[in-house]
Amino acid sequence: MTRCKSCGDNWNVRATLKRYTTSAPGMACPYCGETQYLSQKYRERSMFITLLIPLPILIQAFFDVHLEGMIVLFVSAFLLVIMFHLFALEVEAEEEDWRNRFYY
Repeated sequence: MTRCKSCGDNWNVRATLKRYTTSAPGMACPYCGETQYLSQKYRERSMFITLLIPLPILIQAFFDVHLEGMIVLFVSAFLLVIMFHLFALEVEAEEEDWRNRFYY
Protein backbone atom coordinates (compact mmCIF):
# COMPACT_ATOMS: atom_id res chain seq x y z
CA MET A 1 0.00 0.00 0.00
CA THR A 2 0.95 3.64 -0.25
CA ARG A 3 3.22 4.90 2.52
CA CYS A 4 3.56 8.59 3.38
CA LYS A 5 7.16 9.81 3.09
CA SER A 6 6.65 12.33 5.90
CA CYS A 7 5.00 10.33 8.69
CA GLY A 8 5.50 6.77 7.42
CA ASP A 9 1.86 5.70 7.85
CA ASN A 10 0.21 3.48 5.24
CA TRP A 11 -2.71 5.00 3.37
CA ASN A 12 -5.94 3.04 3.37
CA VAL A 13 -7.67 2.00 0.15
CA ARG A 14 -10.17 4.86 0.38
CA ALA A 15 -7.38 7.48 0.50
CA THR A 16 -5.60 5.79 -2.40
CA LEU A 17 -8.77 5.78 -4.50
CA LYS A 18 -9.34 9.43 -3.63
CA ARG A 19 -5.93 10.18 -5.14
CA TYR A 20 -7.24 9.01 -8.53
CA THR A 21 -10.33 11.20 -8.41
CA THR A 22 -8.46 14.46 -7.87
CA SER A 23 -6.84 16.45 -10.64
CA ALA A 24 -4.47 18.31 -8.33
CA PRO A 25 -0.78 17.36 -8.63
CA GLY A 26 -0.50 16.69 -4.90
CA MET A 27 -2.71 15.28 -2.19
CA ALA A 28 -2.61 15.73 1.56
CA CYS A 29 -1.72 12.68 3.64
CA PRO A 30 -4.82 11.55 5.56
CA TYR A 31 -2.72 11.20 8.74
CA CYS A 32 -0.19 14.06 8.91
CA GLY A 33 -1.64 16.47 6.35
CA GLU A 34 1.62 16.91 4.40
CA THR A 35 1.21 17.18 0.64
CA GLN A 36 2.37 14.07 -1.23
CA TYR A 37 3.09 13.80 -4.97
CA LEU A 38 3.30 10.84 -7.34
CA SER A 39 6.87 9.62 -7.71
CA GLN A 40 8.59 9.61 -11.09
CA LYS A 41 9.27 5.87 -10.75
CA TYR A 42 5.58 5.15 -10.24
CA ARG A 43 4.54 7.33 -13.18
CA GLU A 44 6.92 5.47 -15.50
CA ARG A 45 5.71 2.04 -14.36
CA SER A 46 2.03 3.00 -14.51
CA MET A 47 2.42 4.22 -18.08
CA PHE A 48 3.55 0.77 -19.21
CA ILE A 49 0.98 -1.21 -17.19
CA THR A 50 -1.85 0.94 -18.56
CA LEU A 51 -0.95 -0.31 -22.03
CA LEU A 52 -2.48 -3.66 -21.01
CA ILE A 53 -5.97 -2.31 -21.62
CA PRO A 54 -5.71 -2.15 -25.46
CA LEU A 55 -3.91 -5.52 -25.57
CA PRO A 56 -7.13 -7.51 -26.16
CA ILE A 57 -7.68 -5.52 -29.35
CA LEU A 58 -4.35 -6.77 -30.68
CA ILE A 59 -5.18 -10.32 -29.59
CA GLN A 60 -8.42 -10.18 -31.56
CA ALA A 61 -6.56 -8.89 -34.63
CA PHE A 62 -4.34 -11.97 -34.75
CA PHE A 63 -6.58 -14.68 -33.27
CA ASP A 64 -10.22 -15.65 -33.72
CA VAL A 65 -11.68 -14.76 -30.32
CA HIS A 66 -15.42 -14.73 -29.65
CA LEU A 67 -17.23 -11.80 -28.07
CA GLU A 68 -17.41 -13.52 -24.67
CA GLY A 69 -13.67 -14.07 -24.72
CA MET A 70 -13.05 -10.42 -25.58
CA ILE A 71 -15.26 -9.28 -22.72
CA VAL A 72 -13.34 -11.51 -20.31
CA LEU A 73 -10.02 -10.21 -21.65
CA PHE A 74 -11.05 -6.55 -21.32
CA VAL A 75 -12.45 -7.01 -17.81
CA SER A 76 -9.38 -8.94 -16.62
CA ALA A 77 -6.99 -6.37 -18.13
CA PHE A 78 -8.97 -3.56 -16.50
CA LEU A 79 -8.93 -5.29 -13.10
CA LEU A 80 -5.18 -5.93 -13.36
CA VAL A 81 -4.55 -2.27 -14.06
CA ILE A 82 -6.75 -1.16 -11.16
CA MET A 83 -5.07 -3.59 -8.75
CA PHE A 84 -1.65 -2.43 -9.89
CA HIS A 85 -2.55 1.20 -9.32
CA LEU A 86 -3.99 0.49 -5.87
CA PHE A 87 -1.05 -1.49 -4.54
CA ALA A 88 1.91 0.05 -6.37
CA LEU A 89 1.18 3.74 -5.80
CA GLU A 90 4.33 5.52 -4.59
CA VAL A 91 4.35 9.07 -3.33
CA GLU A 92 7.11 11.58 -2.65
CA ALA A 93 7.21 14.52 -0.27
CA GLU A 94 8.45 16.83 -3.03
CA GLU A 95 7.14 17.18 -6.55
CA GLU A 96 9.58 15.94 -9.17
CA ASP A 97 9.80 18.10 -12.25
CA TRP A 98 9.95 15.71 -15.20
CA ARG A 99 10.89 18.49 -17.63
CA ASN A 100 14.26 19.03 -15.93
CA ARG A 101 15.13 15.34 -15.80
CA PHE A 102 17.75 13.96 -18.16
CA TYR A 103 17.16 10.68 -19.95
CA TYR A 104 20.17 8.57 -20.85
